[in-house]
Amino acid sequence: MNNIVKKIIRCSVCNLEDYTMILKLKDTPLEDKFVDKKNLHIEQEIYQLALNLCNNCGYVFLTHQVFPENEYDDFEYKSNTTIGLADHFDKYAKSIIERYNTPIGSLVVDLGSNDGSMLRSFKNNSMRVLGVEPARISALEANNNGIETINDYLTDTSAASILNKCGAAEIVTANYMYANIGDLLKFTKLVRSIMSDNAIFVVETGYHPEQYKVKMFDYIYHEHFSYFTVDTLSYLFDSCGLEMIDAEITSPKGGSVRVVVQQKCGNKKINPSVKDIINNEIKGKVNTYKFFDNFFSSLQIIKNNLHKLLKDITLDGKKVIGFGASHSTTTLIYHFELSDYIDYIVDDNEAKHGLYSPGLHIPVFSTNRIYVDKPNYILLLAWQHSSVILERHSKFLSNGRRVIVPLPSVRVLG
Repeated sequence: MNNIVKKIIRCSVCNLEDYTMILKLKDTPLEDKFVDKKNLHIEQEIYQLALNLCNNCGYVFLTHQVFPENEYDDFEYKSNTTIGLADHFDKYAKSIIERYNTPIGSLVVDLGSNDGSMLRSFKNNSMRVLGVEPARISALEANNNGIETINDYLTDTSAASILNKCGAAEIVTANYMYANIGDLLKFTKLVRSIMSDNAIFVVETGYHPEQYKVKMFDYIYHEHFSYFTVDTLSYLFDSCGLEMIDAEITSPKGGSVRVVVQQKCGNKKINPSVKDIINNEIKGKVNTYKFFDNFFSSLQIIKNNLHKLLKDITLDGKKVIGFGASHSTTTLIYHFELSDYIDYIVDDNEAKHGLYSPGLHIPVFSTNRIYVDKPNYILLLAWQHSSVILERHSKFLSNGRRVIVPLPSVRVLG
């Protein structure tokens, strides 16, 4: 297509060309490409945003995917700015170490390690740690904070370097990045190459059967190529010489799944949870056209309800501003067509202040502005974090202002 986005014609799990479009959202620009004032004159391209289902293996994926260098080389997302993740990482590290009796001093390699937040939790539990992170700024921050990090993707060269320098890993982790991998088969085989004979590979990723219960469609964006079920992951790992030994539904990102795999014929027993979750997926028909069609229909009802509310508010001369500037809020604004109702956006993340939203160029300011302008309503675009945001900004509500929560159903607070 161009040197930014490529169109995928084969399933990344089974390599066949037999797939069907099952969910079509509004086309969007690259969702985290917020721009500064001097670049507002440059028109940002928009791309198809649609989920497709492989009719052979059940893998759900985007056909329009971002070339990695356009998404990650100067990527500035920080794990330590995501609400609730620090505590989650601490519990995660302790749980994995204890459950699998990992010896003190074992090597933990985190792929897509970002600023090293998760590895710090392992380091605090007496593990040797190494990050692999392609984003230059994040890798630099991690190294500056004492978390050794390779600024690279996992490649044949970097995998060989890890083995030569540090030896094989006892734990390899991939947290909220496995959905961002284009060539899943090659990547997974490289992971296997840096694992010791008795190592585990732990993947935590968004899990759409749980996310869709709370209508969380805004987790769909161009950085996320894959939308996994446990059944699909098991199929993928099996084809790469690995076997799944544990699966667990977790709470972050509106609903996630954590799976643990080992080398085939490894020394760890398979937890019945793997089969149980797969059976529930089959029973719920979570990778079928009907499942996604029903989900899309429910979104249209919510969208219509939200539009009616916002029209009434604006006709009454009231002011609405948006709260939240991220990948997911771009998807939400585009698909729900909200730009005509939002004067501007505020966010607690200082890195977004003074920028403009992708494509629509809605200005982003500090949250301090809501206490100066005192808008009548805040539309909580970052609705997944509503409880924390409302607690942090309770003063706004105490002043008689109101907050609109768009999902999983439209609510007005205050």
